[in-house]
Amino acid sequence: MVKAKGRQANLPGPTDEEIARINAVLRRIGGRNVSWGASSALDVWLAEARLEAERLANRRMLIATWVLAAATVALVVATVGLIYVGA
Repeated sequence: MVKAKGRQANLPGPTDEEIARINAVLRRIGGRNVSWGASSALDVWLAEARLEAERLANRRMLIATWVLAAATVALVVATVGLIYVGA
């Protein structure tokens, strides 16, 4: 487990199915004559995990941006309404 800013981040290891899939991809890339070590499979798995984490973070950022835009529009409408009522 990795400590990240006062809380623990737990990244489960790759499953047997993921390892088999990654090894198949590496065999397809290098052919039968290339032997890939465990570090190569780990590098592929970590890259996939990082891409998935970035995808989730981007999705959260998109949602937060739309919420902020909606709040800004609501504030503009409320301001215009207050100006109209006060005039």
